[in-house]
Amino acid sequence: MFAKALERFTKWGLIAWRDLSLDAKVVALFGVGNWFLLFANHTTVAATHDVPLWQLFPPGADAAFLIACGTIAFAYPFRDHARAGRSPTRARVLHLAGIIAAFVIVPALASIILRETGKPYTYIHDGALMVEEASRKFLAGMNPYVADYLDTPMFFWPMINNPALYHLTYFPFLFLVTTPFVWFFDHFGFIWDQRYLYLPAYVGTLALVPFIVQGTARRLAMTAAIGFNPQLFPFVVEGRNDFFVLLFLFAGLALLIRERRTTSSLAFAAAGAAKLHALLFLPFVAVYLVATKRPRTLRDAAVALVPTWPAALFLVATFVPFLVNKLRRVL
Repeated sequence: MFAKALERFTKWGLIAWRDLSLDAKVVALFGVGNWFLLFANHTTVAATHDVPLWQLFPPGADAAFLIACGTIAFAYPFRDHARAGRSPTRARVLHLAGIIAAFVIVPALASIILRETGKPYTYIHDGALMVEEASRKFLAGMNPYVADYLDTPMFFWPMINNPALYHLTYFPFLFLVTTPFVWFFDHFGFIWDQRYLYLPAYVGTLALVPFIVQGTARRLAMTAAIGFNPQLFPFVVEGRNDFFVLLFLFAGLALLIRERRTTSSLAFAAAGAAKLHALLFLPFVAVYLVATKRPRTLRDAAVALVPTWPAALFLVATFVPFLVNKLRRVL
């Protein structure tokens, strides 16, 4: 009897899965899958070791967080099945936004609060902490690439022989764009957290997906796949910069699709000026800009690259001053 019931349930499940819309399938795969991973595998940096995301909440609230995440994730495919994939677009968007809020935004805010009510080197990734302190070094008139970070909260971050104590490991745009915020918050006695910049970048990256993908179901599915990528969204909680870089890459791609060559190349340059991985995209963007113009001569190829001059100027202004300062010290 049990085997018969299991067979019927499996058959019903396969039929129900086949009838789901594309976005419901992706939400079921990533949303429900990540809910199971929340219990142990999705962790964030704490005081001395990593902890599961639900441990960011006090007793009682941790259970409520897990229940809320599971309920809202399971509800999406069940509602899609009940309505035969004909749910209004607005309802699907709001439901997806609710899942994003539950899985990512709420624990990110909890992590920020824990840090602000504790010590500045807890509940945050050392990369975010380094960018904050690099901005303060820059405001003090120092070259962040020459200074060390032994006199900052980085010294107490839980990692033995952390190379970040002795040199800045990120490209200049990250701390340059952070500097005005650090100045304002420090000047007026507020506590700056790098996630105040990275969390909106995460939301902005997802908001750009509809400008890249066509079709409602595909847009929602791609948003869910990116927003709930198990290798990425826990990083938002602890303050890694992946989505800050992806924001500019997605903006560059969306603009390139619309033949906005100057602003597109500028967006790609901003991504490259923030992180080495994104810098690798620039040669391919240049090849695309030339190839789509089908040049017959070298002069035609050079003309095709004319729209990229603001991007080139941006890269020069971002990197060269620090390189020159470093060379002066060496020589």
